[in-house]
Amino acid sequence: MEVVKEQPQWFKDALAVNHRDDFAEVSGAKIHFMEWGSPHNPSVIMLHGNHAHAHWFQFIGGLLAEKYHFVVMSFSGMGESEWRSQYDKNTFVEDVWGVVKETNLIKPVVVGHSFGGMVSLATADKYGDQMSGLVLVDFVVRHPENHIEWYKNMPPSKPPKVRPTKEELVQRFRLMPPQECQNQFLLDFIAEKSVRKTDQGWSWTFDPSTYDNLEVGNDQHETLNQLSCPVSFIYGENTMEFDTGNSIEEMKELLPEGSSIVSLTDAQHHLMLDKPLEFVDELDKLIQGFF
Repeated sequence: MEVVKEQPQWFKDALAVNHRDDFAEVSGAKIHFMEWGSPHNPSVIMLHGNHAHAHWFQFIGGLLAEKYHFVVMSFSGMGESEWRSQYDKNTFVEDVWGVVKETNLIKPVVVGHSFGGMVSLATADKYGDQMSGLVLVDFVVRHPENHIEWYKNMPPSKPPKVRPTKEELVQRFRLMPPQECQNQFLLDFIAEKSVRKTDQGWSWTFDPSTYDNLEVGNDQHETLNQLSCPVSFIYGENTMEFDTGNSIEEMKELLPEGSSIVSLTDAQHHLMLDKPLEFVDELDKLIQGFF
């Protein structure tokens, strides 16, 4: 596998696209977001995964800026957003809708990767009549008997780890779940945006207590089939996040009839990092299908 360390020109150009970098006040916390494109274009908001942040998708916003009113954000307790004293699923749903209102998105398509898929499904359950569509990215729903509560029986969170230098912490950055990624330039960019300066040194941007007592819920199969907006599903052909064969087939069975399904070739769970341009192309097609 050839590792690409230098940022390609298309990536540099995408980062350079003019955008708004701001915060929305949501239930007492400042929620970070970035916004591209004309408000006259179709609206899209993209939600990140487990302890990630808005910058994971910054290049995607730049690449799609001419076609959409495109927003990426960081959930409270993650990225540049402020931390809260406690969190639950609805906390993150309201983070999303607070940013939707702040940026004046009109009937947005909500795109959610992994943990963001869980939040996007819950958002569609609550606000689906105000959405144009839902794109689930490498996130699966299973029958109740196969459902896994991701955060059940997790040990209590510990204070954030602190390292003396930024360089030491950045070098420790890893994808979760673990996987190889040939696009080292993307990992380097994300890692740089995943750390913060503290009085003691350098630490990760996320709040370790984000998932304390967080319940996913085993009724997602019902939610998926009662939505008032259409759904699409895209996943990495080689994803290691699931018992791939069984859970992907189960997801296909549970999706509403007529839902678009895309398997991204040679991609794993973090498919937008494995195949960035191919992912953006497929995502664009799925979004277009809602309008």
